[in-house]
Amino acid sequence: MKKRIVIVGSSFAGYSVALTLSRLLKNEHDITVIDQSPNFMFLPSLVWHPFGYRNSEDISFDIRPIYDDLGIHFIETTVYGFDVNEQIIYTPKKDIPYDYLVIATGTRANYSSVKGFIPGETAFSICSMYEAEKTRHAWKNFLEKPGTLVIGAAQWAGYFFTAYEFLLNALYQLKTHKLLDAVSIHFVTSEPYLTHFGIGGIHGDVKASEDLFRKYGVEWHTNAEIHELKEHKVILEGGTEILSDFTMIVPQFIGVDAVRTTRKFANPFGLINVNDQFQHVNYPNIYAAGGAISIPQNEDTFVPCGVPRTSHSTEVMAKAVAYNIASEINGGTHVTVSTERIYEYCREDMEHLGIILFGKDRTGDHDLDFIAKGSQEKWANISIEQYIESSFDPDFMRI
Repeated sequence: MKKRIVIVGSSFAGYSVALTLSRLLKNEHDITVIDQSPNFMFLPSLVWHPFGYRNSEDISFDIRPIYDDLGIHFIETTVYGFDVNEQIIYTPKKDIPYDYLVIATGTRANYSSVKGFIPGETAFSICSMYEAEKTRHAWKNFLEKPGTLVIGAAQWAGYFFTAYEFLLNALYQLKTHKLLDAVSIHFVTSEPYLTHFGIGGIHGDVKASEDLFRKYGVEWHTNAEIHELKEHKVILEGGTEILSDFTMIVPQFIGVDAVRTTRKFANPFGLINVNDQFQHVNYPNIYAAGGAISIPQNEDTFVPCGVPRTSHSTEVMAKAVAYNIASEINGGTHVTVSTERIYEYCREDMEHLGIILFGKDRTGDHDLDFIAKGSQEKWANISIEQYIESSFDPDFMRI
């Protein structure tokens, strides 16, 4: 009898689960993907949009033709809840039953975790194309009327590397416009030290990052908790106040509302607790991958830090989910990936980024000219076309 596999979310995790399952199950079972938009957004490239290196058409594509070719059903709608006992997904259009459910919803920005955080007003953000567009406009105005710049990552943030990439892009543009001497620059982070990245640090990058910051006059504030954001002011716990003419903060991310509001489904942050096969700890026919799952910190920090989800680690989780569902249906051995291994995948990505930003993988003495080409060309943001093409390579299925 055909099984009904429903994947909620169609970003890195959902896309990878869907394509891998399609190959493993050979159209013998029903695969459905639900997302409120048919456009796959290449999220790592949002950091480049405010600086004009990427436009919306460069980092998104319509996912439906690919799904159609593979016999995957796509439903464009919003999910507003789940009945995990009756195995039903609630949407405005209809209730959708499932035999296997995959939560690949990612997360949403929790601006309310910082008092006064109003994106586009008290601080700017790049958590969506809409917000990145606002940030792009504000950055253009800042270059015309420079002042004090504050870039950082709030308490419980996990995507620290986004703040570093944004800072490096900002420094490059300030250098290009000969404005470095006209700007006071602050970097605020909940990390215990620079390049901790929420995963315990990258060997050798601390001194390199500090040297880079000193060279370009960046004052850094580690172990920093943001008490409140006001228009033109960042207030830290302890009373430190930083006047700011342009503020960009990476916030905490939590589970989406549909997951958070389903009773006894997620942890207090709206994230799914899973075992090392990415099954929900209480519902073995429900799987989760990517930003939607809870990954515990492996060390205590003075100010809480989140754990990043890199594209590589997310794809590994997603493929494991696909293999395990296929094994449930067809018989076979389950794939396990430990929390320690997820940390290793994240650390590998962060080490690569660290080499790009602070290491020897470019000419010059901590020169910023590599930004002109885009460090994304050397890191995971090469192009949306290459990501799509890699999905159809047999190696895409390998963990």
